[in-house]
Amino acid sequence: MDDAGLLFDQSELEDAIETGELFGWKKRRYLTFRETMRETAYPCHFAVEAERGDTARYLFAGDARDRDALLKLRAGLGQYLDRYRSIADRTTCVVFFEPPEGVRSEAEYRDRFWSVLEFLHDRDPEPWPSTVPADPDDPEWEFCFAAEPVFVVGRAPFYADRQSRHTPHGLEMTVQPRGTLEDITGDTPEGQKARTAIRARLADYDDVDPHPDIGDYGDPATREWKQYLPPTSNEESLDEFPFEMDT
Repeated sequence: MDDAGLLFDQSELEDAIETGELFGWKKRRYLTFRETMRETAYPCHFAVEAERGDTARYLFAGDARDRDALLKLRAGLGQYLDRYRSIADRTTCVVFFEPPEGVRSEAEYRDRFWSVLEFLHDRDPEPWPSTVPADPDDPEWEFCFAAEPVFVVGRAPFYADRQSRHTPHGLEMTVQPRGTLEDITGDTPEGQKARTAIRARLADYDDVDPHPDIGDYGDPATREWKQYLPPTSNEESLDEFPFEMDT
């Protein structure tokens, strides 16, 4: 665990489970995630290897509607992005939110997801990087925090057929710095090979075709933010960026 007690690595979580220090929703969320990464053919091998190789970092943020939980997320994510290059070439930060009471709709989870990103954007400790377009309609736009461009993957209970995005216990976010992907962009042989493998595994893993909005970063036909939490239906798409950017 880091000095502020916000970020955990895999071995620390396993020790905390063994000693009974990690319990309740936190234990349940991590064990479900670990089972998905280790015991299923989860399509994204980068996520699988980060968990198996102990290069992922984990943050238990609390209730996604709670301001203190979001401030905790802001602090923990800032710490992670400040040091991720010293962890490994491939690393990711997995954010678990406390499960809500009762069943929540897709619209409710979607609103909460974007509210979290808006909170981070409005309270970003660093200015928007000059190297990243500020317009979400630009194909080279991506979410930035603490001066780092990142790719965000949302998972939630409302996904049924899209199993790669399903988690039974509430909202989850995976944040991967663009700096860990620079050598495997879509215009490199390594990047093309990785994408082909992931898409083949995705076709076997999900019970629905990949969403049409899923594509490669920088592709003129692709918008990065539309991939963060895609609709359950392939006939639907987000028409407008969900909040106003202030850069």
